[in-house]
Amino acid sequence: MTDKTDTFSGEARLKSRRNSLWRFCAIGTGIAAGVGLVAGYAGGLYADGTLPAWALFATWVVAVMSFAWFSWEYFRRVDELDMLDNLWCCLFGLYFYIVAFPSWWLFHDLGLAPEINHVAIYLATLGIGAVVYIARKLGLR
Repeated sequence: MTDKTDTFSGEARLKSRRNSLWRFCAIGTGIAAGVGLVAGYAGGLYADGTLPAWALFATWVVAVMSFAWFSWEYFRRVDELDMLDNLWCCLFGLYFYIVAFPSWWLFHDLGLAPEINHVAIYLATLGIGAVVYIARKLGLR
């Protein structure tokens, strides 16, 4: 006979797992905001001459390592459908960047476009990825 130690239904386990993932993402977002504030403050201190360059690099290393750790943990926690949605949004974002940056560069060199705005390309890349991710989540495949 099988011992019934797990009394949760499949739906309850899925809900619990989903809530745990959302909680993990919310905590990660809060930590990322805190790290971003510290990095911005450290940049200001460096610009004022108060903070040595090595401390700014150390802050940057902590920020990048935190991002890498969060990404690793995130992908360990998501299921294959979430992973697929993430891969699609990253692919579309990368394709946009691969086309947008050299195109703008070419047209700037030809005198047909202003200086390359890296922030605009960065934000547009994130936007394309977000739109594709949302579309996948809404079932628009």
